[in-house]
Amino acid sequence: MNTTFGRFVPHLWLAAMIAIWGGSYAVVKASLGALPPFTVIAVRFWVAALCLLPFALVGPRRDWRTALGPGLIAGCALAIGYNLQTLGMQYTSASLAGFLAGLIVPLVAIGGCLFFRARFGLWSATGLLLAVFGMALLCWPEPGAPNRVLGVVLQLIATVSYVAHILLLSHFGSSMPTAPFCTWQMVVVALVGSACLPFEPSLVENAAANWTLPAVLLLGYLAVLASALGVGVQARVQHRIPPMHLALLFALQPLFAAFFGWLTLGERLGTMQLVGGASIVAGVVVTSLERAAASP
Repeated sequence: MNTTFGRFVPHLWLAAMIAIWGGSYAVVKASLGALPPFTVIAVRFWVAALCLLPFALVGPRRDWRTALGPGLIAGCALAIGYNLQTLGMQYTSASLAGFLAGLIVPLVAIGGCLFFRARFGLWSATGLLLAVFGMALLCWPEPGAPNRVLGVVLQLIATVSYVAHILLLSHFGSSMPTAPFCTWQMVVVALVGSACLPFEPSLVENAAANWTLPAVLLLGYLAVLASALGVGVQARVQHRIPPMHLALLFALQPLFAAFFGWLTLGERLGTMQLVGGASIVAGVVVTSLERAAASP
C-alpha cells in the first residue's frame, strides 16, 4: 500500500504546482492591469532567481558547470514561451489563450511517444481523449472575443515552447542538480524579459505610481510560488512521472485557471465549462487505471 502510494507522490507534488500555475492566469491578468508585460516578466524571474540562489550556492561549484548547458537550453524554451504568450494575450481573449495553452496535453503525449518511447494503451488513449474534449468545452472562445491572427500565432509558438520545456525537464531532470539547473533557467527568462523592456510603453506617464502593494503581492505570487517553487518542484519530480500521466496532469491546468478566474475575478462557469472540468478530471482518473492494471 505504501509502495503504491509512494509511486504517486510525484504526481501529487506536480498537481499542486499545476494548481498554482492555474491560479497564475488570474494573477497575471490582474498584474497586467497595473504593469506592462515585460516588466512583469523581468521582475518575476529576477526575484525567482534570487529565491533559488541560496539553495544553489549550498552545493559544490561543479554543480553550476554541470547545470549550465541544460539550464540555458531549458531556459531558452521557457523564455520563448512566457514572452510570446504574454504578447499574444494582448491580441486574443483569455479563453482562447487557455484553449491554445491546453494543446500542451496532446503535444506532450505525442512528444513522449516520439522521444521517450512511451506507449498509448487503451486507458491512456481514452483518458487523453476525455481531457482534450474537456479542455475544448472549458476554454472554448466566447462569441465576439478578439481572435487576431498575430495573437493566435504567438500563442501557438509559445505552447510549442512550453512543450519543449516540459520534455527537456523530463530528459535532464534525473541527472541535474535541481537548484543550479532551475536558477539558470530563471536567469535566462529574466534576461530576455529585461532585454525587451525598452520596447514596451509605460501604461501611464508616471509608471512608478503603479507599484502599489497589491501589485507587489501579485508579483510575489508569480515569482516565489509560480516560478521559483513551481519550476523547482517540476524539475525535481517530473522525470519520475510517465509521459502519458504527465500530459493528463497538465490537462488540469485550464480547470484550475477557470476555477481561480471564477473565484477571484468573478468569471462565471456555465454548464459547458462544468462538463468540461468533469471530463478533464475523468481523463486523469481513467489514465491512472492503466498503471494500476499494469502493476503485478
